[in-house]
Amino acid sequence: MTPGRWPRAGLTALGPTRHRPALAAVGLFLGSVLTVGCGVTPAQPAAADLRTSAPPWDAPRDAVSYIDKAGFERLPLDFSGPSPYTLKISVTVDGKPVQVPAGIGVDRLRAEQAAVHTHTADGVVWVEAKSAADRPTLSQFFTLWGLRYTPTCLANACQNLTVTTNNTPTPWNTPLLPNTHLTITVRNQR
Repeated sequence: MTPGRWPRAGLTALGPTRHRPALAAVGLFLGSVLTVGCGVTPAQPAAADLRTSAPPWDAPRDAVSYIDKAGFERLPLDFSGPSPYTLKISVTVDGKPVQVPAGIGVDRLRAEQAAVHTHTADGVVWVEAKSAADRPTLSQFFTLWGLRYTPTCLANACQNLTVTTNNTPTPWNTPLLPNTHLTITVRNQR
């Protein structure tokens, strides 16, 4: 191709010269979107429906609905509270351990979390309340997880529900205390 031929043929490096106005408009549009932002916000969260299915149970995707249902304030992801602490929760259904997943009480899409939440799938639960006097309960934890929890049932398992704290029997709706190990054992109806 010889130098200078494109302009005589109505071409440039960007294509035919007749397309230049359209290309300029596209460039302006993309530039304004990148500069101003697209203004897209997260979709409305789904309703907080408490599951009654068999395990395994993952963490709810739209955690803010469950944070609200459990009665917690929505906190920013980087909030740690004045006296954060951890405890461990173990769940057994029909003699089989159930994994406590990461992300309970955490809504990454909206960058919010509950004062009670999990970071890992090892049963360690973080309590990062606004006040050291706050004592969230086991019932609130299962609501954050999106599971039906009553004095007799966990999800679809409704026989012989027992709760222990450090191997000592405790009420079904026990508070989540620092440095404790809660064990929830239940059998399914068969």
